[in-house]
This record gives sequence, C-alpha cells and structure tokens, in this order.
Amino acid sequence: MKSMGPNEEAGEMGFSVSFDPAVSSGAMAPAVASLEPGDDDETLVMEACGALSDAGGSTFHMGGFGSGEWPVDVAYDLSVFMEQLPTLLAGMRNRREVEVDLYSQGIERTLTFRPSGDLVVIHCESRTNWVPSPEREIIARSELVAMLTKLAVDFAGGLKAIGSELSEVAPFERWLEGEA
Repeated sequence: MKSMGPNEEAGEMGFSVSFDPAVSSGAMAPAVASLEPGDDDETLVMEACGALSDAGGSTFHMGGFGSGEWPVDVAYDLSVFMEQLPTLLAGMRNRREVEVDLYSQGIERTLTFRPSGDLVVIHCESRTNWVPSPEREIIARSELVAMLTKLAVDFAGGLKAIGSELSEVAPFERWLEGEA
C-alpha cells in the first residue's frame, strides 16, 4: 500500500478532521444570533453550528481508524467536536492527555489523544457495532495542532461568510485570527 500525504483526499485513512465553509453567494440574509450576556462557549458553539447548518453548503469531515468518512453533520456532530476543541488544543500544546467524547447518536466513540514527545497516539473506542481498525493511530503533534487550528479558523471563517454576528464574539473572533 502506498503511503499517502496529508493533503490527499478522502481516500486517506489516518485521523483527519476538517470543516469546509460554504462559499458565500452574497444572496443570503445574515444569520441573526440570539446572544445572551454570559452565554458560555458551549451555547455559542451550538448557536454557531445551527447557523452554519441553516445556511447550508458547508461540510464537516471526520475520518480515521479504517474509515475515510465518518457519518457526521454540521448541526450536531460539529458542535460536539467544537465544544471540546479548546481543551483538546490546549492539551496538545501542553503535552497533556485529552479525551474527546463524540457522543452523537450513530457516532458514539471516544478519542483519547496521548502526546508522546513529538507524536500523539490517538486511541479510538467505539460504543456501537462499528469497530475501529486499527484502534490506535499516530500523528505528529505539530500536524495535529495545525489541523485543529485550521479547523477553528475555517469554522470562524464560515460564520463570517454567512454574515453571522457570532464571528465577532469570543471565542470565534480569536479563532478567525488563528488563535484557537
């Protein structure tokens, strides 16, 4: 089997996560968010994913552990992952183990990220009849941090593209600047 580079399309079986924002047609009305003072980041992420889903055209991708495409959506699955993204990024930067629970119905798997030097061992545990094969994958820590940072930038960029005022509030305005 030939080795694949990080930029190869869906055929890649290694762990990957990405968000492709809709290309703004300019015709859609700005999404109006119901922001409340003191909304926590989880609430804001849910609002943001709802706005992105309603606007249409954007796609969330996750794959790995023997499956190039996991059955994920923008409205719910992206929200589940994005609410855990800041903790995951901080953990990877500080070389701390982090568990990400993808509790969405149909996905129901836990990813455990264990930094080891310049590498990260990712363990996937399924709570459905889907079996990860292999159960563990290894990725360069720098590559993982770059992938997760790009996810945050693309997510915030997607909010800006649909005209959502959420792109101007924390944490998304920092994400847009690449400060995830």
